[in-house]
Order: sequence, then structure tokens, then C-alpha cells
Amino acid sequence: MNIIFLIIYSIIALIIAFVLGILCSFVAWRIVHRKNWSHKRLIVLLAALTPALFIGMEIILGLIGSVYISKTKGVDLGFGDYWEAPLSASHYLSAVDMPETASIRNREDGPYQEGHGHVEHLWVLDDSVFVVIKDKATTSEIDASSTSTYSLYLFHRHEKGIDTLLNRANTLHLAETLQNRNLDVKTALTPDDFFTQAQREAHKIESPLRHTIVIVIILALWAALIRFTKKKECKS
Repeated sequence: MNIIFLIIYSIIALIIAFVLGILCSFVAWRIVHRKNWSHKRLIVLLAALTPALFIGMEIILGLIGSVYISKTKGVDLGFGDYWEAPLSASHYLSAVDMPETASIRNREDGPYQEGHGHVEHLWVLDDSVFVVIKDKATTSEIDASSTSTYSLYLFHRHEKGIDTLLNRANTLHLAETLQNRNLDVKTALTPDDFFTQAQREAHKIESPLRHTIVIVIILALWAALIRFTKKKECKS
């Protein structure tokens, strides 16, 4: 997540929380006056703060969850202009500044050298990930003004290593290999799609858990306020 985007997102969230706070406080004020409840100001204040508390806790817990997932599952969606998503137990997809600059890296050896270049297409089939890379042209290829070459790799999600299916091949050879393996470019994922898909899979437990925790905390605050109000009414 870009830092500038994070700042803009936070500002928009604060504006939404402020507007919702005004609406909630207005509704609460009407209700407490009709019901003639005690501690009217306290109830209205909590109603006004509820949207801000909800959004604030969502953002904070979301950041904590993202850091945890980044450390444990190796999924980082652009925080600080850096993207990362696992391809296998030993390799991962990473990008700096933009997802379109994605390349393959080895967790042990650093940048993957063979067929080094930018990722063009990805296919996720069960536990297998096929990756097409547009190779960086060598000095001799640049001098000869040759066409681009491509490499095709196969990764297995829960295994180490990499299978090289095609190395520095031309466009025609790449098309033939993809056809033989029933890999259609029209159904391929872009690096941005792959990063987003990896984030959804990584957060499929964290997101509902985060929402549940926030809702429970908000309901607990309201339950405590209602209980406090009833005690004061009993004493009076």
C-alpha cells in the first residue's frame, strides 16, 4: 500500500467517521429525549464516537494483521511501495513501486538470475503456478536488434525448487508451449491480479476475525453504558 494512498485513505475515513458521528449523535439525542433516559450527554457522546471507534480500530487491527501476515505468510501488498506474494516454498514474486515491475526472487539466494526479467503472465492451477517472464535482452541481442524472448517456469506451492519449461524462447515457441499446456493468455493473471488474489487468500481468516473483534468491543462499550445507566436509575 502506497504511503500517500494510506494518508488519503485515513483522511477519507476520518471524514466519513465525522459525518456518521453527527448522524448517530442526532439519532441518539432524539431517542434519549423521547425515552427520557438519564445520562443523555454520555449516550449521545458514545453515539457520536462509535463510527470513529469502529473505523479507527478497523484500520489499526488491519495494519497489525497485515504485518503479521507479511511475516508469517510472505504476503505484502504494496506497503511502502513494495509487493510480495509466494510462488512456492522457496520462491516468491516481488515488485517495487509498481506491480508491473514484478520479478521472481529466491528466498535464499536473492534475485533469481536465470531468465531474469519482468513477469508478464501467471496461471494458478490448484497447487501449481505457471509464470511467463519477458527476459531482459543481452548485449548481443540489443546489438542485433532481435525480438524479445520469453521464459516459462512452473512452481509448486508447497515445494521448493523451480521447473524451467521454456528458456529464452521467441514468441512463436512460447505460443506453441502455452497451447500444448492449455494455458490461455486471455485467462492469465497479471502480477497485480496475482498480488490481490494472494492477499485475499491470506486475509480470509484475518478479515472476519478483525470485524468480529471490533463489533464485540463496540457492543461491550454500549452494554457497559446501558448497565451503568440502569444502576444510576435504580439508585435514584
